[in-house]
Amino acid sequence: MTDKLIGVGFTKKAHGAQGELKITLKDEYIDDFVKADVVFINVQGKPLPFFIENLREAGDILLKIEEVDSPADAKTLTSKELFLREKDIQITKKAGEVFTFELLVGYELIDEEAGSIGKIEAVEAMPHQHLAILQYLDREVFIPLHPQMVVSLDEKAKKIVLRLPDGLLEL
Repeated sequence: MTDKLIGVGFTKKAHGAQGELKITLKDEYIDDFVKADVVFINVQGKPLPFFIENLREAGDILLKIEEVDSPADAKTLTSKELFLREKDIQITKKAGEVFTFELLVGYELIDEEAGSIGKIEAVEAMPHQHLAILQYLDREVFIPLHPQMVVSLDEKAKKIVLRLPDGLLEL
């Protein structure tokens, strides 16, 4: 079974004599990337794993990959999308309570009071919030997702418990 990969940023260009790469990361994945041991980069249309040797900041974020030891080696990996395995990404983010709600598709949504509502079929990004779309009592419902509504999250069991506003499910 292959791991689901999530796009977290891009390589820019080679840097220095040791084969480092300048990279750009999406803000919500920086902490995950720092903790990761492996990054995936598309090479000839296939995501290949590369082990991270070092990561440092010098104006730009510089990535050193094992066995990429020259500018020529690094140049073959420039202008490529960077991926992490879904299991290497924290769904809840600590810095500023930013959540990556798109990863909740397939999770069981449970209201703290009403109990199980159903499985999240899709997550729609709106200008000011995300909406979970699911079936509840034979109709499609839209549940706003906000970090302050989250009571608990069980990534292994794929369950999220929310404190929904009174009357929301009756709309």
